[in-house]
Amino acid sequence: MLVDSWASTGVVAVLAAPFSRLALSPRPAGASAGSCSAASCSGRTHQGTPARFRNMEGQFFNGGRRRAPHALAALEDDAQEPSRRRGRRAKATGSSSAASTPAASSSSGSSSDSDTKSVPESDGDDDDDDGADPARRMASLVALVAMSTDQNPSAVAKHLRDDAETYRALEREAKGSAGVRAAEGPERRIARNLEVLVNELGCAPADLAAIVRAFPGVLALDADDDVRSVVQFLTGPIPLGGVGMTTAAAKECVRRDPKMLGQSVKDALRPKFEYLVEHAGLRPGNVGDMLWLDLETQIKPRVEFLALECGMGSTAAAAAIRNFPPSQSHVLYRHFENPENMARKALKCLREEVGMSADQVSFAIGRFPKILDYSPEKIAGCFEFLRSTCALTEEECRRVIAATPQVVGLSVEENMAPKHRLLVHELGLGEDGAREVIACFPNLWTVANDNIRARFTFFLETVGCSREDLTAMLASHPHGVLSLSTDNILESMNFIENVFATLPADDTQRRTLGDGGPRELAVAVLAKVPMLLGYSVERKMRPTVDYIRETHPDVCAFRALKMCTNSLGGTIMPRCYFKERAGWNVLLVTAVHMSKSRFCEKVGITVAEYDEKAAEFIELTERMHPPPAKPRTPAFAIRSAIKAQTKRTTLDKAEKAEKGTTTERRRATRREAAEARRRAAAKDAPDGE
Repeated sequence: MLVDSWASTGVVAVLAAPFSRLALSPRPAGASAGSCSAASCSGRTHQGTPARFRNMEGQFFNGGRRRAPHALAALEDDAQEPSRRRGRRAKATGSSSAASTPAASSSSGSSSDSDTKSVPESDGDDDDDDGADPARRMASLVALVAMSTDQNPSAVAKHLRDDAETYRALEREAKGSAGVRAAEGPERRIARNLEVLVNELGCAPADLAAIVRAFPGVLALDADDDVRSVVQFLTGPIPLGGVGMTTAAAKECVRRDPKMLGQSVKDALRPKFEYLVEHAGLRPGNVGDMLWLDLETQIKPRVEFLALECGMGSTAAAAAIRNFPPSQSHVLYRHFENPENMARKALKCLREEVGMSADQVSFAIGRFPKILDYSPEKIAGCFEFLRSTCALTEEECRRVIAATPQVVGLSVEENMAPKHRLLVHELGLGEDGAREVIACFPNLWTVANDNIRARFTFFLETVGCSREDLTAMLASHPHGVLSLSTDNILESMNFIENVFATLPADDTQRRTLGDGGPRELAVAVLAKVPMLLGYSVERKMRPTVDYIRETHPDVCAFRALKMCTNSLGGTIMPRCYFKERAGWNVLLVTAVHMSKSRFCEKVGITVAEYDEKAAEFIELTERMHPPPAKPRTPAFAIRSAIKAQTKRTTLDKAEKAEKGTTTERRRATRREAAEARRRAAAKDAPDGE
């Protein structure tokens, strides 16, 4: 092996001749034979190396960093000025040429004659002789890569020995380029490959070293047809057929899988990119993390596993893949194609042991694909804790796991049991209250215990709720108590207090809430109707109360607030309109809480007439109280365009379906008419005809 022979003879003996052609500048004045012109040289790779090797190595330094473009510049300079370097070499050795003048020869005296006899004459062809030995040529390739990537030459030689295919390719080039200068030989191609990675991806020597270690075959690629085409595909804009990655992201992608530099863009990378975007559902900006996967053996089987075996369908599977954060733990990194993988065992446990339906399993995996990573024992342990300790029914346990699949990953001893004790004993909910909270608000398992305690303290001290009222609120509407921001809660609390201060009270209010000031009544109504905490004050509660105050001034504050749970345009306004038009003398709260069909029967209208008027009132309320404008970001514009396109496609399909239904109806009518005529003709015909 050429590299083995180079490693055994050492750097000094083998590298001296090949790199003499790359010694672009003489050694600085005063520099010793063992010194290096590189500013940041550590002496690690060239202790005892000849001066010509050290001078060449200094060309690769730029402010303490070794750069591949300097290697290419050295090779280009070697090609453009061979005569100047040969003259410099002849002058350094003291040899004379045919162009030497007689005066120059005679001025040296007798001592010059003796020196001339001891040094063989050089005809300027030593550079070609340097490349005649394949071992030396191979050593020059190794040293070029070593200095460009800031590695030890022996380490580079080991990587080449480990990659037999790349070694054989470089060996053939070394043998075939015997007698060719480095500027036209394989050294130039290798330097160009490294130059593309440095200039277009911003690779540092450490990045180049990692790429060469992981994929030595990069040294045998073509700079323009292979390396540059892949880099341009990764960093090119999406409208022009590229991936649209930033330079930094493309560099990380290449470092993760340098073998993609040797793949065809047309046959390998582009089909993979299109499948990941169109079928797997990934956003184009996240595709770079998945390009290192194989399309046929890794990507497609994993997408099909989610879509078919998990019963999610292609759309839901694409949504799960798209919404999962791109990282080392992405769902597409799972080895689903392995029959012994944990995913299939977890799927079997969810279906058979837990008893979840197909829709529940699909919903749980879509919300949290990592649930397929947990062992059947962990899934069964979580289900058993919910059933036995939390006293949930089996159906409630299945609903909790489907709504919050993250609960499967929690530790029963360190997380779930302490939280259950917090609800039962510390917060005073009791077994029944804790069961209701867990069943109604499964996301409670994802809330830290300290946050639950802080929220209880806020309601008890700032809002002024009693522990009994807070327990009732948490049991009936845990989302409003635990998830809403404190600012929104205080805003709703202040508005409700103002309503009790301005609207009258009646016997119903006194019987339900009792007597007290606005603050005490506001706390009491929140205990009865805790969903008021989740309504917007400006867009829902204030317009509703103002409309009721104008149309029915005698309505008490409690009933006005309770009617805020209904739609202003879809329920309150149309029922007030039809009630007054029909002259029906009934309380507004009674009409509002009545079912739509019964109300239409009472006022003598059809449901279609009611819906038409309700649509007009809804449009009116939306114009009067428009939703806050969303920021016009590029992402918002893209989502709006997708929604508009989806809506147009849906309408087109509906129109086509309606036309098809009309056509089928007409055909059926014609067939029925023909059948009726046939039966009539058969009935009128005489017997025997």
